[in-house]
Amino acid sequence: MNNTDPTSFQSILAGVKKLREQKGDISSQPPAQAPVDTSSTKESSTVQERQQPRRVINSFNQQRPPSGSTDNEQGTKRPYQNQGPGKTVLVNTTQKENPLLDKLKNTNWRYVSSKGGTKIYYDYLVKGRSVLFLTLSYHKLYSDYITRRMAPFSGEEDDILIFVVDDSNSEESITDITKMCMFSGFTLLVAFNFEQAAKYIEYLNSA
Repeated sequence: MNNTDPTSFQSILAGVKKLREQKGDISSQPPAQAPVDTSSTKESSTVQERQQPRRVINSFNQQRPPSGSTDNEQGTKRPYQNQGPGKTVLVNTTQKENPLLDKLKNTNWRYVSSKGGTKIYYDYLVKGRSVLFLTLSYHKLYSDYITRRMAPFSGEEDDILIFVVDDSNSEESITDITKMCMFSGFTLLVAFNFEQAAKYIEYLNSA
């Protein structure tokens, strides 16, 4: 007499074992998987990438990647500094107290100074272009300063003057500075704060 309860867990296991022995345990083999066609998936993702507009990040729109963004799968943060000696802005040590340097965040730079018989005439050297710096308030105190600073340059129209308007009644002074730049071969860039002046240098260094 079979006293095994057909509803017990042991009875169920015994029945499953007996069926596997009879069928050679065929049911235990995993079914073969059909090959997956990835061509349509790749094509769909490519179309989506083309449809998504790319954000342009530059020195003037002041857009920045979010703080948690990464540049690759390893989680390396996107570097803001330009790399390589050709991308390093040279800063005359006479500019150490210039508030512009505190705003210069997105560009590599280092100090240089006149040594021996080598005289440095620029305030900033950006990719081979000499840049002078002047504020309106200083120009009102020393009107002949910028004339003396421009004198050593060749006038090849490759030099730049960044002029920060930090005082009122600027129209006459800007007119005078514009004339000086025209006759001395300088390109005039007018800024209305030190942050904008720093953006000029960043843009020149990235161009």
